Amino acid sequence: MALLMAAPPEAGAQVQNRRLVLEVELQRQGPVQSGAERGSQKLQQRWQLSALLQSDGTRHPYNPLDPQDQRRQLEQAQKATARMAPMSAAAPDARALQALQANAQALMTRCGQDSACLMREAAALNAPAVARGDPAVRARLQAYGQAAAACERQAAGRAREACQADARRQAGGGVDDTRDEELPTPYLVFNGVPACGLQMQGRIEERVDGSFGDVQGQVPYAETTRGEEARRDDTPCPTLQAVLDTRSGRVWTALSLVPQQVRGVHTRQEGGRQPQRSEGDQALRWHEAQAWLQQGLLRLSDQGRDEARFPLPGGQTEIRMRWSFRPA
Repeated sequence: MALLMAAPPEAGAQVQNRRLVLEVELQRQGPVQSGAERGSQKLQQRWQLSALLQSDGTRHPYNPLDPQDQRRQLEQAQKATARMAPMSAAAPDARALQALQANAQALMTRCGQDSACLMREAAALNAPAVARGDPAVRARLQAYGQAAAACERQAAGRAREACQADARRQAGGGVDDTRDEELPTPYLVFNGVPACGLQMQGRIEERVDGSFGDVQGQVPYAETTRGEEARRDDTPCPTLQAVLDTRSGRVWTALSLVPQQVRGVHTRQEGGRQPQRSEGDQALRWHEAQAWLQQGLLRLSDQGRDEARFPLPGGQTEIRMRWSFRPA
């Protein structure tokens, strides 16, 4: 029976610190719609962060941030469960235990030290219980007892082992595999330390010109959003995580709980009405580039950059990302 075992932690594993630095810029010019309102948007925004992450130096066989690796873990667990299933059995109650002891004593009385007799009689005795009343399974187990006894009469060595393995296969026991399957351990997991020095900077400049239908006809409106902020806040530090594949250098990151907003001012004016003005947190939205950004944060490296463009009617969305994940 094969066992799925992780290799032991590396001897002398040492704490490693790395600083994650990320900068994302987006420019968008194109249509927007919210309910009955339709307009044209011009948007520029930037989001930056810097934080210290730490690993205890222990290499792991699994990557908690990789969905494909999670599927592999599930498949391995299912295989391990299937291999362990034949070994599982319900614990006998007191009456069943007494019966087992009596049967064992009877076997010893009949067979003494004759191993062939013991194997043959034990297989015949256990067949009804294991087969749970299935005549076909009971017959296979009885045949196994006879075949195992024949194997015992052969000289010790490979021939006997091959005979025993064949007897088990014929009885439906499968192929023996006593080797332990050792999994590779390529992953270093980095977590945000409690005081990770998380620094965030953001900027947004947006204007939307459009109109909406009213009882008096189409009403024009204009919205503007402006904001810029730099802050340091260690509150999200424990939620930060990165996983480094030491074979390829690929880095997965989990940053979903880091705020993506800036303090700013939002104004709106409809037709000839008085402008409305509000101050507070202004969310950074990535529009068509949202999915690209989410996937990009799962395929970083020690340092690099990437960009993408998404065509729109009358414009496009353009996003650029730069990062580094270097020892600190």
